[in-house]
Amino acid sequence: MGNRNRSNVLLVEILIAVLFFMLSATVLVQVFATARSMTKRAGVENRALTEAQNVADTLSASDDVEAAMSKLQFRLYHGAWSRSYDDFTLYVESQETPADAGVLWTGSVRAFYRNRNANQTRQEDEELFALPCARYREVAA
Repeated sequence: MGNRNRSNVLLVEILIAVLFFMLSATVLVQVFATARSMTKRAGVENRALTEAQNVADTLSASDDVEAAMSKLQFRLYHGAWSRSYDDFTLYVESQETPADAGVLWTGSVRAFYRNRNANQTRQEDEELFALPCARYREVAA
């Protein structure tokens, strides 16, 4: 009888150890999945910021905004220029303000993260950042 109780206790101890390791594995899988999604998002943010800086620099150096945007493969849609990438979208809004001796062009390059759920269907986009840019162009008198 004593030998049987020892084997039952051993079985219970093994089951508790297996349960503990299963719970630990579940937590670790969730941690790694979260880390993967955070790494992917950080990569998307870096690529979006690099592209937005390139666009802002191009616009600040350009005399013709429409030609520069067309060259960068942006499309005009409802008054704003946009271009979609794999995981993000850039929007450029601009405005020209006449000044005493020229024209002040101001713009904003905004980046949006394209959220996807588990079924890879698109959800509401989330704004990552807005990058301002400006250029003053003198007008000959």
